[in-house]
Amino acid sequence: MTKTADEAEHSTFLAGGGELGRLIRAHAWESTPLGSPSTWPQSLRSALSICLHSTFPTAIYWGPELRLLYNDAWAPIPAERHPWALRRPGPEVWSDIWDVVGPQFARVINTGEGFSTFDQMLRMVRDGVRRETYWNYSFTAIRGEDGSVVGIFNQGNETTDTVIARRQAEAEVERLGNLFAQAPGAVAILRGRAHLIEIANPAYEQLVGRSGISGKTVAEALPEVVGQGFIELLDRVFDTGEPYVGRAVSVSLQRSAGMPAEERFVDFVYQPLTDSAGTRSGVFVQVTDVTNAVRAEAALRASEAKSEAIVNSIDQMIWSTRADGYHDYFNDRWYEYTGVPYGSTDGEAWNDMFHPDDRERTWQVWRHCLTTGEPYHIEYRLRHRSGQYRWVIGRAQCVRGDDGEITRWYGTCTDIHDLKEAEEKRQLLLREMNHRVKNLFAIASGMITMTARTAPSVKAMGEALKGRLSALAKAHELIRPAIKSDLEHSENASIRPLIEKVIRPHMDPNGEHRIELDGPEIELGANASTSLALIFHELATNAAKYGALSSPEGHISINWSVPNGHLELEWKEHVSKRKIQPPKSSGFGSTLARASASGQLGGSISFDWRPGGLHIKLNAPLERLQR
Repeated sequence: MTKTADEAEHSTFLAGGGELGRLIRAHAWESTPLGSPSTWPQSLRSALSICLHSTFPTAIYWGPELRLLYNDAWAPIPAERHPWALRRPGPEVWSDIWDVVGPQFARVINTGEGFSTFDQMLRMVRDGVRRETYWNYSFTAIRGEDGSVVGIFNQGNETTDTVIARRQAEAEVERLGNLFAQAPGAVAILRGRAHLIEIANPAYEQLVGRSGISGKTVAEALPEVVGQGFIELLDRVFDTGEPYVGRAVSVSLQRSAGMPAEERFVDFVYQPLTDSAGTRSGVFVQVTDVTNAVRAEAALRASEAKSEAIVNSIDQMIWSTRADGYHDYFNDRWYEYTGVPYGSTDGEAWNDMFHPDDRERTWQVWRHCLTTGEPYHIEYRLRHRSGQYRWVIGRAQCVRGDDGEITRWYGTCTDIHDLKEAEEKRQLLLREMNHRVKNLFAIASGMITMTARTAPSVKAMGEALKGRLSALAKAHELIRPAIKSDLEHSENASIRPLIEKVIRPHMDPNGEHRIELDGPEIELGANASTSLALIFHELATNAAKYGALSSPEGHISINWSVPNGHLELEWKEHVSKRKIQPPKSSGFGSTLARASASGQLGGSISFDWRPGGLHIKLNAPLERLQR
């Protein structure tokens, strides 16, 4: 069977897109105002394809109701509203901030002109609490095939941490100004890419030979340093986030008006300043005049700070080795993940971090790759800093020189433990489901065989089987919540509702008062629920045919308790106008009840046919009832 052109186009524009792509593909859109994706206009298809494959937080608000579609990068923005927010109208999703964003949407829809805002304050509800948040975002009109505005293309990100950090920084500046004024060393704080001098203490002004430089850029306050490389160094520190340390660096300063420029030697530190969100805001400068020491030693000494590897900004364990496989580098993520001291896993010591059962296998694969140059790819358990062994994927590629020889290996480790456990859990649930289905078939098969042996006719057999299978169904209905996954778990079945459900079909609509139940709540496992349902069904059926429920004046009292870890239950039937005679032989119902009580529940059941009504005692260990 071949796909139609619409189906092919549908599958193309919804292909990929990560988790949100999967959710969108899986949703039954036919039941929503948007209709089937195969009917979506090209403007929506194009916008959604761009959205799903963008790495920037992106959302689409579509149609008159502004129904919401978005990508994986945007999913954290609605926080606990995800994935509920998918496909819902924008005013419903953002009811807490619609008084602000609603008019912005309306403006774009009415004018067709884009809208953007920066550090927009939105009082958003998060975790049930209204909080002050800040955002950069833009709205762009999406026009339909007829040129009208049919939707909004939204991109943006949260700046709450940045705004709060900026406020804190401004307060900190004042505090630092007072502190730096008393510091003996030359200290300055520069803000922004232009290196505006925000604070310069007296020692710094004395070093450069001028005052009143705060509020000016470095180039304006110290024009003689332009061209000496310091501005370029400040640019690099600000752009890369890497600090710079200078030792005994020569600098030419115009320290006195009308006098020649003076050469000085300084040690200095350019330290990038970042706010709590990780955004760079400026450079901290600390300078020490070492001119006299340098001249006394008659030598210039210079050093530069070691650069931190860019890979430390990557949220993944990265390592490298020499051509022979000797590990000589691990990034910070490795040490943060494993919790071991820096350098302790160099050489071959890294193998000690693996689970003992995985070491030899991993070594064999690694040695094979070193010999052949083939890419390294293997799953193994790695010791986490918590002491737990967690599953990871190890990958590595070699780098070859111009002569084709391997020069180095670069590799990564990626934690997949949660994915591994999720798959194992899924398999466990499937096996449990298979086990329960087999048990039910076995019970049903046994009932059919035993009923066939004792039923006087096909009709009687059908009615008996119908009642017994109905009891099984009611038991299963009660225990169904108990066999869901942990995320869906609500409660186990308990004995009172089980009895009520099984007995109710044998009573007339006005006969609720004829059954008295008294006893504590007892949680039942799946197997115990099935066995008890069959027992109570047989007892109720017999009571309806021959006992207390066969006449209007009859009634039943059921009482139970749990002394010493055992269930003790009494079923007492009360009749007044006739006498109960014990049966001449044991029927299938009593046989089934005895077999269930002893075989499945590990207990016993006894029948006492008294003239005033049948008395039954059932006991079973509580531990068996919870299986």
